[in-house]
Amino acid sequence: MKKKRKTTWLRNRGYLHLTNQINVKEERGKVLGFVRNKSEVARHAFFPLIHTNIKVRRYKLNKDGTKRGHSHDGEKTFKLRPLHYATHIDAMIFGHYGEQLQRKYLEELRETEGLTDCVTAYIQIAHPVRKGKNKGTIDFAHEVFQEIGNRAEKGCWALKYDIEKFFSNMNHRILKKAWMDLLGEYTLPADHYSVFKAATNFSFIYRDDLRMSSSNSNRRAGFDEKRLAQIRKTNVSAFFYDSSDFRETLKKGQLKVHKNNFKNNRGEVVGIPQGLPISATLANLYLLNFDKIMLAEVVKKRKGFYRRYSDDIIIVCGDTDKIELNALVDDALLESELRVSPGKNEEYYYAIKEFKGRKKLLSSLWKNGKFHPNRPLTYLGFEFYGDRTLIKSANLSKFYRRMIVAVKSRTKRAFSAAYSGQKSNTALFNRRLYRLYTDIDLDKKTVRRSFKKLVPNQFGEFVYSVIRKDNEFRSNYFKYGERASEIMGTNTISMQTRRHRTIFKKAVKKYAELYSRRCNLEKD
Repeated sequence: MKKKRKTTWLRNRGYLHLTNQINVKEERGKVLGFVRNKSEVARHAFFPLIHTNIKVRRYKLNKDGTKRGHSHDGEKTFKLRPLHYATHIDAMIFGHYGEQLQRKYLEELRETEGLTDCVTAYIQIAHPVRKGKNKGTIDFAHEVFQEIGNRAEKGCWALKYDIEKFFSNMNHRILKKAWMDLLGEYTLPADHYSVFKAATNFSFIYRDDLRMSSSNSNRRAGFDEKRLAQIRKTNVSAFFYDSSDFRETLKKGQLKVHKNNFKNNRGEVVGIPQGLPISATLANLYLLNFDKIMLAEVVKKRKGFYRRYSDDIIIVCGDTDKIELNALVDDALLESELRVSPGKNEEYYYAIKEFKGRKKLLSSLWKNGKFHPNRPLTYLGFEFYGDRTLIKSANLSKFYRRMIVAVKSRTKRAFSAAYSGQKSNTALFNRRLYRLYTDIDLDKKTVRRSFKKLVPNQFGEFVYSVIRKDNEFRSNYFKYGERASEIMGTNTISMQTRRHRTIFKKAVKKYAELYSRRCNLEKD
């Protein structure tokens, strides 16, 4: 019996948007009927997206060029990554058409021998050993490191490239052509064209513009919770009562809608938003011809190794091919009106050398015309030195930073609650904190989670009701590290995290003492 394909886009989304949330369990038939109706989709008016920025912290090389760390010289060490997300019904449409394109895209990959091995992002690849599971970034990184190890006897290069602003630089003409070719059409059908226009000629509203205009503190103003509560009473979970309320707000000039502001050096509008359910599929589709060129030129012609994970490209090759392949990548990307991020291409040389009487696989970074020994290749969250593999140091630092912030926040909340006599909140840490930041319960299969649902009260007004249910347990960072150690056959990763309990306990002690003193001072 053929296994039924799981529809991943048909699900509840918890975020607030311009229009009401959709309860998939109650409205499944209505949603499916709408998104599958080509005529409805062709004339559908997509709402503006909501735009926000994710702050991604950067770790720069120290002045000696040996390690990465947070800079304290006044320079910004973070970048802002734009994220756009659609209303719930629009997200369903994007998801449905993304699934259609993904199915055809995978068929296209399978038609060219070897191409399915080259593309690893946004694709479900069955794990050969773990039954019912798919490969993840640990597996993809391990395959690259294994390939380097297999070729290192004769010496090999690992060439790493990062595509500059990939999503926001996609040329619309090239994307449309790839879309039509995939469908086997000379022009896009009306429904597909509607989705294409929504993904390229999009409009958006800044999330911060939905906040209250002023704040009594130096902090960013919050949302108008009083208004949101009034809207909820009408069984609507959104920023507006309905589309008429939204249009009236625009008419009064209280909110501004912006157009796609991604432009190339010729001033042409380009790019698609990150965060849409269709974005990942379009990213792979856009580079389909590029991947075919790499397969033909790198893998088949030069017997090299090629992998692309979204905008991260890696090639493993011999001594004689490095210069030629660098030029090939630049030229092939240029055909797609893309380029490698300046200063982001990295070249590592791996070779087996004698070290204290035994052979070791060692890495060296080639930069500014010379080798820098013992510098690791960083790929998909791991650092590969040749003789050892570690979790990327920046990722580990980020985890510990989040842990300490969570400890601080919950300690403050617990002591504030205890001081005000709220007995139900006096527990210092709930199970979620321990589950995320300690390595207990690694074999736990389910976890109880809480969800909010609007239900009518005795006055006929809708209020949130908390529903608790058992869900599959999503692994914590230590489960991830344990799995990485197992797959990569190394204990160096587990050694990295061995001090986590000490760090956790120190943070608990520090903030417990701090807020205890503050509470005592307030009592006095």
